[in-house]
Amino acid sequence: MTPSRRKIHRTLVTVALLAGLAGCASLPPPGNELGAADAAVTAAGTPDDERYAPDELAAARGDLVAAKAAMAKQDYDRARWFATAAQADADFARAKGRALAAQSQVAIKTEDNANLRHRLLDQEALP
Repeated sequence: MTPSRRKIHRTLVTVALLAGLAGCASLPPPGNELGAADAAVTAAGTPDDERYAPDELAAARGDLVAAKAAMAKQDYDRARWFATAAQADADFARAKGRALAAQSQVAIKTEDNANLRHRLLDQEALP
């Protein structure tokens, strides 16, 4: 081999080794993500969320269980993915529960106002 070919060969081998080592490097355990997901699922456990978003809340809880199981197996990429999904599902359940609870309150107040209006109009009609 000529000196320039040796240099190219050595450079390619070095790049290949570095790429291999970089592929072996993994991200640290997703402790923060798991903690945030756990907090989000706990926060989403209100009675309104249980009533108006039970499927979303169940999905969040299932994802959290899967994240913890993956964490126990040291499958950090999978644990991170499930923790992120759990947090998103919990946030959605919380938002849906709050929105539907607010809609329910608006419907109740609208009915109360209609009843009050009807009673007031009936009183005006009396001689």
